[in-house]
Amino acid sequence: MENYPRLTAKDNIDTEAECLYRYVRGENDIFYPHSHDFYEIFITISGTITHFINGTTQKLPQGSLVFIRPDDVHAYVYDTPDSTKTAYINFAFSRETITLLFCYLSDSFPSKQLLSCDMPPTISLSNLEKERLVQKINELNIINWNDKSSLKLKSRAILADIFVRFFSNLPNNSQQAIPLWLSQLLSDMELHENFTVGLEQMILLSKKSREHIARSMKKYCNITISEYINDLRLNHASNLLLNTNTPILEICFASGFQSTSYFYKVFKKKYKISPTEFRKLYS
Repeated sequence: MENYPRLTAKDNIDTEAECLYRYVRGENDIFYPHSHDFYEIFITISGTITHFINGTTQKLPQGSLVFIRPDDVHAYVYDTPDSTKTAYINFAFSRETITLLFCYLSDSFPSKQLLSCDMPPTISLSNLEKERLVQKINELNIINWNDKSSLKLKSRAILADIFVRFFSNLPNNSQQAIPLWLSQLLSDMELHENFTVGLEQMILLSKKSREHIARSMKKYCNITISEYINDLRLNHASNLLLNTNTPILEICFASGFQSTSYFYKVFKKKYKISPTEFRKLYS
């Protein structure tokens, strides 16, 4: 096996902040194949990056979120004129940081799967998700560069959000890979302004027909459109019941339901009790 250089945390990561973040545009930095003794996440901001990883080459469009483990061997390949138009954020952090984070996230978090799979876990972000994540990372720029404790706190908060939001629900090996358009649609539909509208918003966002969305939902998620939308709305309603004193009728409409009788019907089907009983029992 070819012997690649190994980057060390001692030389690349601030020992006090336990992290390093860098914005890279075009060919400003040339990285030849290497591994590390630390962890790394990178997000492609613009263009399509050619990524050499563990002996293979892959094309990563903008919005790709990649988790690099210590023994992964990778490099960014600038093989076309368009390579100069690419940009990405590199976010490196210590072994101690990831160990503490994964312990904190409990056994239900798929840490073993993330660390043991052959290729680095890769998530396709929607444009909205990408912009929000970049905005969060940009907040590190307003911290005093010499305030290491604040930088450490903020960077760990960002990492926790990244792993919980994007890496906590990895597909089973038996599942087919979800198409990028559907992955983006499902992420977008988690927003309140989208799931309360429902099917019409799914069609608008995806630019796909109802029939095509329905077939894809059944094929890749094994769920119908109405089941999916109702589940989002019921999750929202149940949390409002638990965490607010908002009247049930108001919760019904705020969650996207147009009929109170239908709301009560699907709520009882999922939770086996009425909204009133649910609030009394759990809040």
